[in-house]
Amino acid sequence: MPHSFASTVVEAPPNIVWDFLKNFNGTPDYLALVAGSIITDDQPVDLLGCERVITLTDGRVVKETLVARDDVARTLTYHLTEGPFPFSNYYSTMRVTLISDTGGSFVDWSSTYDSDAADAAANNHLLADQIYGAGLQQVKVRFASTRIPH
Repeated sequence: MPHSFASTVVEAPPNIVWDFLKNFNGTPDYLALVAGSIITDDQPVDLLGCERVITLTDGRVVKETLVARDDVARTLTYHLTEGPFPFSNYYSTMRVTLISDTGGSFVDWSSTYDSDAADAAANNHLLADQIYGAGLQQVKVRFASTRIPH
């Protein structure tokens, strides 16, 4: 089962970064390829099992279900149920952890999925670089001026 991963250091306290990232409907705020996102059936964004429907900038649609969220561990896991991608059985987790010596945040985004071996490198590039890496860079930029209390 392939695994894709990206991470970054954000110079803001984990609680502030988590407050931003835990919004399951917030992807348009940090992913340039997302034109819009809605939670179906007017469900709360933190309700396990809620579904978000993401419209990409090229018009394609992605559906994902929130399967786990832990505000203490600052993790969020979702499952891709429909999308224009050459993989299946996709589960992804975002996590925010404290960097103890600076008070900043280590943020990582990872996934596991099934895919043909021939597509492995392209899928990893799409996920780790074009989606996770690009999104995490936007998160980093968003909090660049946040001051960490000492």
